[in-house]
Amino acid sequence: MENDGISVRNVLNELTGAEWLYFTKSILTTAYPSEYGHKLRKAHGANKPPQLMSQLIEFFTKPGGRVLDPFAGVGGTLIGASICKKPRQALGIEINQKWVDIYRQIIAESQGELLAQELIRGDCLQILPTLERESFDFIATDPPYNIHLEQTMSNDRYAEMYSNRRTDYDMHSDDPSDLANLASYEAYLNAMEHVFETCFALLKPQKYMVVIVRNAYQHGEYIFTHVDLARRARLHGFIPKGEIIWYQAGTRLRPYGYPFAYIPNIAHQYIVVLHKPKS
Repeated sequence: MENDGISVRNVLNELTGAEWLYFTKSILTTAYPSEYGHKLRKAHGANKPPQLMSQLIEFFTKPGGRVLDPFAGVGGTLIGASICKKPRQALGIEINQKWVDIYRQIIAESQGELLAQELIRGDCLQILPTLERESFDFIATDPPYNIHLEQTMSNDRYAEMYSNRRTDYDMHSDDPSDLANLASYEAYLNAMEHVFETCFALLKPQKYMVVIVRNAYQHGEYIFTHVDLARRARLHGFIPKGEIIWYQAGTRLRPYGYPFAYIPNIAHQYIVVLHKPKS
């Protein structure tokens, strides 16, 4: 039976069968209007469109569901929870005070149009263990993709030659607890494994976690970061359920490797879907 097109057996969300089916496509192409693309948020090079986060939240939760983002950045997930057709409660954790300040300024400037969600400034590896176990209905996050390396593709010499290599993004943090400041990729994976272990304990059974991540090209090698992260999550009970390849239309192409070698323009990201099975 259905009520307003929503199956009475649907315990996950409030989508109709057609809306559910459309969401399950494994490729997502987006070109969102700039309604929530606040100029302050653009300072964060990996800021996520609130519309995308809202779409994920509305699929993986029902109204009243509680959402967690351990790497909240400038608040894409928090704003996404606020702009759902029926807003959800969200909690974010962010280590960089700069991004926390930007989120709070955006909320203040919205003059009540955006619900102020809770954003805690601190190291998620320290804060997550203090939260109540099995208290979240959905975890959505956009962690550091990898460790920070010295500039190569966008250094000053190439920025002078190619305008599409110039960037105003400043992703650097001086905090030694920032995962992107770890000494090696292996150390980054180990830290993320700890995050997965803690998130598994915080998530209610039969609920989902999604991780948005871009693969990397480092030291002449392509790194399948999304695969490595999914394997680390599986070590602590998460079941990988799939991936959505997310392409933002209009992504700039840069002349990497030209004219000597093939170096990919990584124009897509992965939304890795993980599930906590029934206890």
